Amino acid sequence: MEKWVAVTGIVLTVSFGWALRDNFDQEWAKYERTYYSLALVRPHTAVWAKSQAVEVKQVLPTQVSTVERCVTCHIAIDDPAFKDGREPLRQHSALLRSHPPEKFGCVICHGGVGRAVTTMEAHGQGEGLSDPLVKGEYIEAACYNCHGSEALPIQATSAVIRGRQLVNRSLCMGCHQIEGAGGQEGPDLTAVGSQRSWLWLYAHIARPESVVVGSTMPVFPFSRDQLKDIVIYLLTLRGGLEQSRPTIAPINSVESNSTGLSGVAAEAGREMTGPGLVTYDGREVFNGAGCTMCHSIGRRGGQVGPALTYIGRKRDAKNLAKLLRDPAEALPGGKMPQLNLTKQQIDALTTYLTTLR
Repeated sequence: MEKWVAVTGIVLTVSFGWALRDNFDQEWAKYERTYYSLALVRPHTAVWAKSQAVEVKQVLPTQVSTVERCVTCHIAIDDPAFKDGREPLRQHSALLRSHPPEKFGCVICHGGVGRAVTTMEAHGQGEGLSDPLVKGEYIEAACYNCHGSEALPIQATSAVIRGRQLVNRSLCMGCHQIEGAGGQEGPDLTAVGSQRSWLWLYAHIARPESVVVGSTMPVFPFSRDQLKDIVIYLLTLRGGLEQSRPTIAPINSVESNSTGLSGVAAEAGREMTGPGLVTYDGREVFNGAGCTMCHSIGRRGGQVGPALTYIGRKRDAKNLAKLLRDPAEALPGGKMPQLNLTKQQIDALTTYLTTLR
């Protein structure tokens, strides 16, 4: 009996030690340790930094019913010392003053999976592309969903307006319904913004039959910018499932909770938050970023864009990196959207694509 008790104790000890080791190696833990180590550089933040635990952090926004852990990695969002830092150790824009995470969270504006604690899963780049992060101009849809057109300057809703005009001008409602008006040949679009991701919508409009086999929707000669505007408009169609629209009042300052890092620490923040903390697998990025929605490798993938089975023979690493960084510049007149990948993700994806020969 004593022998089994001893063996059980050893197994539990090893399991606990392995769990601690696994937790130590998590990417979010690396970000937090880096941030706290920078706080130790300045005497007036050293005591504070020593008292902080490296742990999963979460907020329960008071205005929306979510549980969000984005601040576990984005721990420097209210720290002005990281104004020029690299994500995720970077200060948020001034909008944080009127949109504090404690009230509204992050997902309501940025999308993604708030409960996740890995970059791929949190940014919706894991299996299934369930809820990809909304970046760039696509975030206009989130602004519109909460504030409407009356409370925002015209430039903040211009894409929504252009998209609506394109939908009307292209007679989309001859086949589709929106809030009871329109045809019945195609699916009802009343709630499409809460049912489909921006990437799915973009690929489907670009080449419908390549995404939905047997689709009778015609291929419209939309440009890259027109596709983007239509998608932004469609993301505002949520079928009455509106985002909560609480009164958003400015708060005094976001600097009250700041660690106050400056000088040496700020410079270190710019240098230590780049490549090296987290590495990406190019194949996983290819699948997670939605590349398979439009491109195929071998017999798997979409047909909206060209097949990439032998892309490594046709384009070198420099050319591929440029294409991934800015599709509009690399392929003028093309339809590939801006994916807003990080430098690390672009490097990993470029390395993977160059192996396809």
